[in-house]
Formats: sequence, structure tokens, C-alpha cells
Amino acid sequence: MKVQPHKHILPAAALLLSLAAWPGTAAAQSAPPVQDSLQRLAYGSQPKDQVTVSAASVSGAELRKTHTASLSNALIGRLPGLAIMNNGGEPGFDDPDVFIRGRHTTGNNGQLVLVDGIQINSLSYLSVDEIESVTVLKDAAALALYGARGANGVLLVTTRRGRASDKVNITFNARYGFQTPTMIPKLAGSYDYARLHNEARQNDGLAPLYTQQDLDGYRAGTDPYLYPDVSWYDEILGKSSPLHDYSLTFDGGGESAKYFVMLGYMNNQGLYKGTDGKNNANIQFQRVNFRANVDLNITKSLTVQVGLGGNLQDRKFPPISTANAWNNMVTYAPNLYPVRTPDGKITGTANYPNNPVGYLLEKGYQSRHDRNIQSTARITQRLDVITKGLEIFGAMMFDNEFNGRYDKLRNYAYYEPIRTTGPDGLPQVNFVERGLNTDLTVTTGNDYENNRIIFNGGLNYNRRFNQHGLGAMVMFQRDKYTVLNNQSPFTMENLAGRISYDYAQKYLAELSFSYSGLEAFPPGHRFGFFPALSAGWLLHKEDFLRNSRVINYLKLRASAGLVGNDKGATRFAYNQYWGEQSSQGYYFGTGTSFSPAFVQLALANPNITWEKSMIYNVGADAAFVNNKLSLSVDVFRENRYDILVNMGNVMPGLSGIASMAVENRGKVLNYGTEVSATYKDKAGSVNYFAGGQFSFARNKVTAAYDVPRKEAYASRQDQPVGQYFGLEALGFFKNESDIASSPTQTFSNVRPGDIKYKDQNNDGIIDINDEVPLGRHSYPEINFSLNAGVEYKGFSLELFFQGMANRTVYLDGYLFQPFANGANITDWYMDNRWTPERHAVATAPRLTTEPNLNNYRASDFWFRSGSFLRLRNVELGYTFPKQVLRRLHMQHLRIFVSGLNLLSWDNLDVKIDPETLSVGYPVLKTYTTGLSVNF
Repeated sequence: MKVQPHKHILPAAALLLSLAAWPGTAAAQSAPPVQDSLQRLAYGSQPKDQVTVSAASVSGAELRKTHTASLSNALIGRLPGLAIMNNGGEPGFDDPDVFIRGRHTTGNNGQLVLVDGIQINSLSYLSVDEIESVTVLKDAAALALYGARGANGVLLVTTRRGRASDKVNITFNARYGFQTPTMIPKLAGSYDYARLHNEARQNDGLAPLYTQQDLDGYRAGTDPYLYPDVSWYDEILGKSSPLHDYSLTFDGGGESAKYFVMLGYMNNQGLYKGTDGKNNANIQFQRVNFRANVDLNITKSLTVQVGLGGNLQDRKFPPISTANAWNNMVTYAPNLYPVRTPDGKITGTANYPNNPVGYLLEKGYQSRHDRNIQSTARITQRLDVITKGLEIFGAMMFDNEFNGRYDKLRNYAYYEPIRTTGPDGLPQVNFVERGLNTDLTVTTGNDYENNRIIFNGGLNYNRRFNQHGLGAMVMFQRDKYTVLNNQSPFTMENLAGRISYDYAQKYLAELSFSYSGLEAFPPGHRFGFFPALSAGWLLHKEDFLRNSRVINYLKLRASAGLVGNDKGATRFAYNQYWGEQSSQGYYFGTGTSFSPAFVQLALANPNITWEKSMIYNVGADAAFVNNKLSLSVDVFRENRYDILVNMGNVMPGLSGIASMAVENRGKVLNYGTEVSATYKDKAGSVNYFAGGQFSFARNKVTAAYDVPRKEAYASRQDQPVGQYFGLEALGFFKNESDIASSPTQTFSNVRPGDIKYKDQNNDGIIDINDEVPLGRHSYPEINFSLNAGVEYKGFSLELFFQGMANRTVYLDGYLFQPFANGANITDWYMDNRWTPERHAVATAPRLTTEPNLNNYRASDFWFRSGSFLRLRNVELGYTFPKQVLRRLHMQHLRIFVSGLNLLSWDNLDVKIDPETLSVGYPVLKTYTTGLSVNF
């Protein structure tokens, strides 16, 4: 069985190459720039017309169209080269997986995220209304200034600042929405569960567990205590949950001072029902954001910028992990026990004491209270008295994060149903109390706090000499990060600079570099040099294109350079450490007293260093037909080397070393392309737009140092990072004769209806040596989006589609293994299971109540294409005419309704969400109403 992308997905992606986005979208941000617009870059900005690096931006206003609690999820599909994979909608814990240009390494692929120059751990806790733009930096020329930290890509967040105005501009934004799951798996009721459980036991050669009287009782459903039929999803989940946020901003000022102030509030409730917030809790997340930025012109040559921002976060949640809670809703059978006794007490059994409803409502709650404060101050002094175009700058930045805990927990008595025979000879249920009720007990502590202090300072120079333009920047930065109770702070120092030159503003060149170091690496080897070179050519300024009616703008650009990645390296791994090892030691006396040994821990590596990445990029930006059609293209190739690998994989046990060192030996090749296109026009009073973007990134591990394999086809060498491996399924065993005539399967005894596998090496047995690469990997190689809409006399309609392709999903776990640990069975498995009568059409193995190491192992039977196309956002709005607003003393008023994640298309034969496979907290649809008013 081969896993192929959805046949409709790739044509849809190809369509994006000829379409475009409305101004303000990510694709429009990548469109050919105008001379006076600025592109945010590392430690500064440049006129977009002069940019020779690969970067793309999206505005905060554009991100606001996607109503989510997390800014990271609002970025889905908005920036070319940025892949974001939704992990579900759990309030306060919904950070997605983020990749810039795919996966670069077998190690840590996390990117650097900066807010006004301050490194943060997550974008999710920022308010969209404090954001001016989010920029992704992708090639070596854009990343070199970050040195050993930039190779995985960088996200720059720029917050909003004041605008010169003769009055105070006041804006109020409000959104109120309700959320529902995109998909909840359909599970069997008690009658189907019981009859299919009997079928599974019969397949295992066991006697049925449920009598015909039981089956009749479950089918009739007249006695909910003797024959319970519980849908745990229905008992736990409400129909919807609210999400609402509000913000109030003030900005204005004059030539000497400008200001921006924002205060925002967001509240996101979970799907659990019946909670009161005092003795128990729904999953809930509240956040307050604030931001104040002030720009001062102290003199004609001295400017000061100060900023203060942060957020307060409060979370409450039940005292059980979300993964376990959702696991229990599936693995607790519908006939396990009724939810409550006739007088309303929580039930349970010795084997299943954690009644999902009881754990939600009777065990108390946990809570987390987090605080994050950021402050910045920057001074710039022009030095025209020395030479025109020269300035000196210095900045101090501070970040503090505090995380606190407050839990109220208790135990409760549960009542176990005991089936007995009544005086009339019929079965009945008695409930026996187990355990004790306790009072709520407060638990605090395990607080977490860290501080980051950043200093940077340097010189800027920009000047033109007739046809020659010269720009230069050199700076030094020191970043110190201290974690509470950690005696050794994290420290980074960086000397960075760039020199840019242009001739006639059409031939462009730039050299950027950094000399950066980190304390985690060996003394004498803590610093490295990271150079990059980029160039550009504005062809539309040449005589042969100057008067072209077709080509209005055309820029070619190219770059190459070296960048580093320090993520994933263990601190001070160059030191040799010794410690106790519980698995090794000595027995004393009679042999009953064991003492752990003091042993050598992981072997030190005195040469450990960061990963290195040589990145090559070529690109073009163009505009055609009176600037109606715009296009931006990038092609890149990255050679990542010095990736840390565990040498214990290839070192024989005879070495006698308990734990080998990690060494910089791994290599990965990564390459791909990005295309974004825009088209905009009008017909009479109708403005319309269409657009999109397409990103492709593929990698290959060229030096793996993985565990040696018996067969060459099982090697991880020359395979993508995270490539799936497994057995190749040939269908199901038809009968005992088929089993006898097939290669011996070694994982467990097989029966008719079990999965039959291909003997890849023809040795007559099926074992792990028959595993081959299958499908692809869990992350997508292709990401694409499409944005289109119209505007007419204040009314606007916009559609935003987003999708992924060249991705494989693995159907694994409790949803796909019925009766394992008592788990329920889904409609899909129930309808497609193998039986002797359905052997020709079955697409799921036979049912079994026993652990089945043969059927439930990695094979292409359980792999599917993870390609999908989703209607990510729809927005319908109306902007009131100015003549109406003048009477209301308003500058602007817009009302709108929107929908998020409304529809999906995929080729999964299983009814699950293609992003999360419906395991754990679901992806959510959101229906929103809102307004924006400006005074």
C-alpha cells in the first residue's frame, strides 16, 4: 500500500501560483515593494526596494481576521516558508508546532522568536492588537547577524508605535465567538460494544462475556443501572465554549513626542460542562495584555524610544492531564458502569476508579498564574557634526517571567456497582462505597522565574555620494538569561555588522557577519564567525525595460552564507561528570542491602560545538500589468552539518563505556522553493482580489550515525528527517491454510483476519528486519494558502483557504485499537472489520481482546496521506460610510461576522481531523461577531 497525496490537493496548490492576495495579506507583503516602504530585518530595517535577503511580513491587522486565543495559530497560512501545525484547541495550551522552511536537522528545529529585540519562548501570549507586524527571516543573509542562534530561522515581532496626529486616536476592538469541535469520533453504544466484544473473544478462541440476556438489556436500555449505556463524550463535553477578547488603544502625539498605549483582555473557556469554578474547574484561560511605547525627539539629533509591555495569564484546569482525560473518554467502555448511583453519587470500580465525570467535578482543580514583563529603552544620537549620515545608538532591554501554582485538590468516595441476584431470581445492582471523602487541600510552590537582560550598542552609517549609496552598521550585544535556582546564567555575546552598497539604486550588494559565542561550549571554542553575502539587481530600471508596459518591476537577488544552531546542545557537555547510577551498584551483607554505585556518566566531548548551516538562496520579485499582478519567488538549498548524534548507536558494547558522548557528525540536506502571487483590480465600484502562496521544503539525512541495521533498505541514511518505517502489508490472512503457506510472523500467533506482511529479505520470517521506509513523515513538505474576496460600497467578503500536502499520518493508539485495555470501538472499525463473511471487503483487522503485537505495529496498513485543504477563515463585514459616522462623532466603524475552520477536504477513510487525528483536545471551529470603532 502506497501513501499518496490527495489527488485534489496538489492541483489546488498549483492554482495558487497564478493567484494573488489583497494588500495587507502575507502574499501582498511579499509583493514587489515601493521605494518608501520599510522591511523589518535583523537589528533594523531597510527600504523594501533595496532588500536583497529572503524575508516576508504580515501585519497585525491581517492576523486579526483569524479569531484564535493564540497569535501562533493566527499565523497559519499567512507567511510563505512558515509551516504551522495545529495541536488542538486546548485553552492556554494550544501552542502549535512551527517550522521555517521545513526541518533542517535531526536535532532541535526550534526557531528564534524576538519581540522588539527581546527573545521569548512563545508568540501565543501576545495580543494581536499590540502587533504592528510579524516577519520571518529565512536565508543566510537575513540570519547571519544572529550567528550561532539563527540557522532554524527567525520570527521578528514588531509592536505598534504612535503616529503624529493633531488629536488622540482611540480605537476599541471587540470579538465574541463560540467554539465547537471540528470532529469528535463516533463510538459504539453498549449493545454494539457488548456484541462486538463477544465477537472478539470468539476470534480469540474464548467464551463470550455477555449473555443474550445482557445483550437484550443493553438493546432495550430500560435499566440504566443494570445495563448502563454511557457516552463519556456526551457526559463530559458541552456543545460549545466561548472565546472573547477586547482591546482599547490610544495613539497620537506631535513631532517631539509620539505614543501608543494598548490594554487588552481575552477569555477562552474549554468544552467541559457542569463545573462551578470553585470546587472544580473547566479548562479556562484568561489573559490581560498591556503595551506602552513612547518616541521622544529630545533634540534635533537625539531621539529616545522607551517601551513597556507584558501580560498576566490565569489558567484553571481539572487535576488530570488533558491527554489522560481524553484517553479515558474512549477507553472507558460505555457499559463499564453508570455515571452516578440513583441518589447521585459518583460510581467507580477497583480497576477503573477514575470515573471521568468524578475526576472532573469531585477532585478539585489546578491553576497556574503567570506574569511576563518586558521593558526597552533605546537612545540614538546623530553624529552629523563628525560626518553626515553617522549615528550612535545604545539600548537596554529587560524581560521577566514568573510562573506560579495554586491547586485545590481532594479525594472522594465512589460507589462500586455489584451485580447480584434478587429475591425474584432476576439480576440487580447494589452499590458499595469505596474510599473516603476529604476536604479540599491547597497546594502551592514549584514557582518558576527567569530574567533576561540585554545590552546592545553600536554605530549606523547611511549616505549617498551621487550615484553611490553606502550603508554600514556595527554593534555589540550581550544577552544574559538567569533562571531561578540555577547557579549558572545563560550568556550570549555577539559582535555583528553589515555593509551595504548600491550603484544608481539598481545594483545592490550587502555583506553581513557576526562573531558570536555562548557559554555552553568549551573555553577557547565558544565563539564562531558567521558571514553572508547578498546581491540584487533592479532590472526594471535598465533601459531595455524602463518603458515596458508589461513589466513594471523586476528584481533579482541571491545570497549565500553560514549560520549556526545552538539548540539541542547539552550545556557544559565538554566536562566529565560522575554520579550515582541506580541501575549499577553493590549488595552488602546478606545481599539484601543495595547501594548505588558512583559511576562515570556520559562521556565528555571536549570538542562539542553548534550545528552549522551553509544556505544558498536565489529569488525574484516582479510586478506586471500596471502593478495589478505581483510575484515573488525563492529557491533555496541548505547544507546542515555538525549535527549532534549519539555515538553510542555505532559504538560496540565491548568499548565498556556506559554512556557515549554526543558528537558533531550528523548532516542534513534541505532544499525547496517558495512562491507568492498577488492580483488586485476593480470593476466599477467593485474591488476584488485573489492570491496565495506555495511553499515546498524537502530534506535528506546524509550522515545519520544511527543504529546499524541488518538490511540496507532499513537504513535512516539518505532518508528524510522523521521518515516513517514499518512493514508492508499484503492484506489479511484468509484462513489457516494461508497462514501455513506464508512466511512465519514472529510478533505473535496469528489467526485468520490478522494482517499479513511482505518478507522483504526472503528469509522466510517476518520480523523487524522487514521494515522499509513507508509514506513520508508527520510534517508537510508542501504548504499552501489561497485568499480571495470582494468589496462593494462598504460591504466586504473574504475567504481564506489553507492546506498541506506530502505528509503522512500514522493511525496509532486507542482510537484504532478497540478493546485494548477495555477501549471502545469507533464506527469506522465497526463498519470495516474483518469477518469470515466480509473478508473480501474488510479494511480493518479482525477484532480481538488480547494484545496483538502483529496487527497494531507500524505498517503501511495504518499510514494515510495527511494532505488536506481547509477553509481556514471566512469574514463578512460592513464599514459604515463617513457621512453617517460624522454625526456619531466617529472616525471609523466596522462590524463583521467570521468563521474559523469551517470545512475540510482530505482523503482519509477514517472520520478524524486530519491535523490532530482527533486524539486529545480537538481542533475547534469558531463562529465570531465583532466590531472595530475609532474615535
